[in-house]
Amino acid sequence: MLFPRTFGPGVIAFVAMVVVALVGATAASAYWPASGTGSTTAAVATLAPPTNVTVPATSASNVPVSWTESMGTPASAGYYVTRVTGATSMLACGSGPAALIAGTGCTDTSVPEGTHQYVVTAVHLSWTASSIASGNVTVDNRDTINFIVQPGASVTAGSPVQSVTVELRTALGLKLLLAGAEVSIGIGNNPAGGSLSGTLTATTNIWGEATFAGLSLNKADTGYTLIASRPGYSGGVSTPFTVTAAAATQLMVTGPAWGTASATATFGPFTVQRQDAYGNPVTTGSTDVALASNSTGAKVFALTTGGATVASVTIPAGASSASFYYGDTKAGSASLIFNATGLSAAPKPVTVSAASAASLVFSPTLITAEKNKAISPAVLVMAADAFGNPAEAAVTIHSSSNCKNLKGNETPAIAVGGTATFSALMFNGKASACILTATFALLSADSNTFEVP
Repeated sequence: MLFPRTFGPGVIAFVAMVVVALVGATAASAYWPASGTGSTTAAVATLAPPTNVTVPATSASNVPVSWTESMGTPASAGYYVTRVTGATSMLACGSGPAALIAGTGCTDTSVPEGTHQYVVTAVHLSWTASSIASGNVTVDNRDTINFIVQPGASVTAGSPVQSVTVELRTALGLKLLLAGAEVSIGIGNNPAGGSLSGTLTATTNIWGEATFAGLSLNKADTGYTLIASRPGYSGGVSTPFTVTAAAATQLMVTGPAWGTASATATFGPFTVQRQDAYGNPVTTGSTDVALASNSTGAKVFALTTGGATVASVTIPAGASSASFYYGDTKAGSASLIFNATGLSAAPKPVTVSAASAASLVFSPTLITAEKNKAISPAVLVMAADAFGNPAEAAVTIHSSSNCKNLKGNETPAIAVGGTATFSALMFNGKASACILTATFALLSADSNTFEVP
């Protein structure tokens, strides 16, 4: 939708648009403040949520879920489904933000006994829009799986979770003595999007019990649960537990990819974070990180923009990262290099661009000219920043007052890569003691003196 607007002097105006999605959906709004006189247009789009999320009132362990597709523009790329049980939410139907469902229905298998609701989220690029929750579905009256040995309260990322044991039970809650039944285990609540490793299937013994040993998760967070499942059984959910980061093994550096040449550290901020082997931030202990660069220019590091020069940065205990700034007088590609005892670190590639042009100079090739012929070789003017790096500039040329018949200088020449080329300059009459002057902003340079015979 387009919104034209016109404002009188001194008037502050704004345009607000509220798009209300289908019944029960959350409203979205857009807002623009402005002052002065002028007019403009703006286009706004809103991703609509799916609607009519439907489940049966009661179900066995497999719950069918259906919904009405998201309508309008932009169109949804797909959906993921979340099962909500009390205050706990977990992804369902094998879906997730990176595993979208293309259609408008799915079956959530091996659902634990209890009362559940379902929420369906539409996805378009980085946009999401979630439905209102479905009605309740009560899962009961089926054989169930129950945890009899729970995971420990805390485990280190990549280390084995305490062995867990589950048992089969009848619908009446009695132990089901069934040997040879295959039970699977997976992540129930997954707050950090971790992966579960180890042997994920086990076979029950004569007591109807299955034990899982050597399981591990790779992402640190609180509130993980495990879920045990078997076709035709309501799945069992473990008690919550925490995964903590392992020991630091690496440094990860993030920050801007390019900056401008400078004699002070104004390029940044960059953040250096210590991580374990699984990418979890590590807050234990203090780490000194030495800073270096392979640039051939004059380079400098600082803890604040334009601050005092430092050779290292410290990640303090209780924090996982620290920040710094970089300065370099040499335009081009460079790599920032990091060194900390016991930790690996990949170089951080950066590109330094020239600063604003600070000087102009004519090519050392002497200018010679003939009337009514283009000056050859072409006239070249070099632009450079304060550090000698070739700089961009829109260079204009004019001739001295005694040589007014210069042609081919009607438009500026852009100094791309530091050189402005004038290939069409010519004098349409004779002249003597001529000088060309190149200018850009407040900069200027004069050529050699030449004749036009």
